[in-house]
Amino acid sequence: MSAIVKKRKVDLECRAFNPEWEKYFFTERFGQAQCLICLKTVAVLKEYNMRRHWETQHQASSFASMSAAERKEAIVKLSGNLQKSTSLFRKQTTEADKVTNASYEVSRLLARRMKPFTDGDFIKECIMVVIDSLCPEKRSAFESVSLSPRTVCRRIEEMSDSVNDSLKNCCSNFYAFSLALDESTDMKDTAQLAIFIRGVIAALQVYEEFLQFVPLHGTTTGQDIFDAVLQCVKQHSLDLSRLVCVTTDGAPAMTGKKKGAASLLVCHCEVAGHTQPIHKVHCIIHQESLCSKSANLTDVMSVVVKVVNSILSRSLNHRQFQALTDEVNVHYGDLLYFCEVRWLSHGAMLFRVCDLQQEIATFLRQKNLPGADHFSNPQWLARLALLTDITTHLNDLNVKL
Repeated sequence: MSAIVKKRKVDLECRAFNPEWEKYFFTERFGQAQCLICLKTVAVLKEYNMRRHWETQHQASSFASMSAAERKEAIVKLSGNLQKSTSLFRKQTTEADKVTNASYEVSRLLARRMKPFTDGDFIKECIMVVIDSLCPEKRSAFESVSLSPRTVCRRIEEMSDSVNDSLKNCCSNFYAFSLALDESTDMKDTAQLAIFIRGVIAALQVYEEFLQFVPLHGTTTGQDIFDAVLQCVKQHSLDLSRLVCVTTDGAPAMTGKKKGAASLLVCHCEVAGHTQPIHKVHCIIHQESLCSKSANLTDVMSVVVKVVNSILSRSLNHRQFQALTDEVNVHYGDLLYFCEVRWLSHGAMLFRVCDLQQEIATFLRQKNLPGADHFSNPQWLARLALLTDITTHLNDLNVKL
């Protein structure tokens, strides 16, 4: 039985354009034969197709009565016009791309600096003032940059979608990954759950990204946090069979043995048939913050807090202390307020106190305020330096985590 022979397709034969076919007022453009008169193209690079187009479309035109020299001159002129129009179109396309890119860049800066979208119009107004002073001939190019609030909003949404798609693509290639959960309350008393992911691909490249910010408008139990995490996992198409670790902020809703979010997530993986071991790690920062509560350092912290508050809480003392630091020309001219809730501010506050310990001792003696004896005690100053080093290290560790 003979094999079936496929029909030959002439449009797949990779025919080349013959320069002699220019006599029919055709030229090659983007791999096709294009008529220089009407700018139409033929389907296949064959002389018959071009001759038929010439005879049916342009045989009665003024080009048919031209001599060979005139026809050659007309072909050169028409080819030049076609090339110029192509170059102009490319230039306009390039300019439009630059204008669009500029709009995206400004929108990205507004988003990164957390500025209102309406600032785009003000930024454009400032740019136009500068352009009018430096290069007014380029005013039209800058006027075409759209920075209206709607445009800025749309640009940011498009960039956000692009980042989200890239993140999903990256997550799909993870050989193994871990999740980090941190729940806190914002200024409007709304609980916010921050979800981070760290994964490794087959090439042993590690990626760490912010996955999603989930507001919790109701209760913040372990079940609520687990539901939010599970929804985030589904949105990003994460394979829980590759989950190897869950890190939490140490809150009871996270660390509960039975109803904690981490335990519920591990139980969910076991029910789904994922048998890989999942490690549960809880943040050490909150436990280590208790270092200042130790018996040897509690009195140091209490004295520092009283001294700082006695200087900053009274306007007269504050002004006089600033005048003293100005006279001695110290690097830091003022102290920092202490806040028990924001315990991470301990490091910055203690570092400033250590740097200004001589000025503080002088000021306390001049004003006859309590605490001056401590700042002249070498043992107490040594414990202050130890506490400062520990809290500064914890601040750096918290940033790295």
